Amino acid sequence: MADHSPEAGSAPQRPAGRRRHPAARPTDDDMLDAASAVFSEAGFHAATMDVLAARARSTKPTLYAHFGSKEDLFGKCADLAADTLASALFEAYAAAADLPLEQQVRAGVASFFGYADVHPGRFRLLFGAHATGSAAEARQRLMSAATREITRRIRYFTKRHGRGAWGTSAELCASFVVGLVVEGARYTLVADSLDPASAAEFTTQFAVAALRHIDPHLADALDARE
Repeated sequence: MADHSPEAGSAPQRPAGRRRHPAARPTDDDMLDAASAVFSEAGFHAATMDVLAARARSTKPTLYAHFGSKEDLFGKCADLAADTLASALFEAYAAAADLPLEQQVRAGVASFFGYADVHPGRFRLLFGAHATGSAAEARQRLMSAATREITRRIRYFTKRHGRGAWGTSAELCASFVVGLVVEGARYTLVADSLDPASAAEFTTQFAVAALRHIDPHLADALDARE
């Protein structure tokens, strides 16, 4: 009978089966998302490069090579969060530009809440307790841009409905809306029991009711002081 046993010194053959593939390398966005989560949880100073690399499934040399110093990495995380949220918001604004007031508000609010739900690390980096330095600057740029756009839309709405193009009163209303949406999304993110879509609709109706019931004479009096 022939001997089919492996020859002495030969390597044992691996049983046939599924091949093992190495884990996919994280992309730059993957690493920035992971870093955003760490920064938002621990703050800039407490977040070490060792912890950042581990969360990103990468190494410190790779992070340095891709993003520079920890300060540079923090800034890139903040810019990515602000830029992608601004892009989502302004796409929603543009898509709803010719719709009635309530639908315009709903589009912006839903976009903001949806971003917080899908990208909680990025959102917390901008609006969480550790939003300092580059994150605070990026947040302010974003909120200022959103306030200017909403101010423009409120002025268009009031003029179209015979109330004149509000001045300071429109800016004040826009700042109220932005603050309401930010706080609503922030509260929803930390309250696990809340459904983001339902919370966004609640916020929409709150904002629309406030805008519709402002006494135009109060707005006129406010604008007359300019």
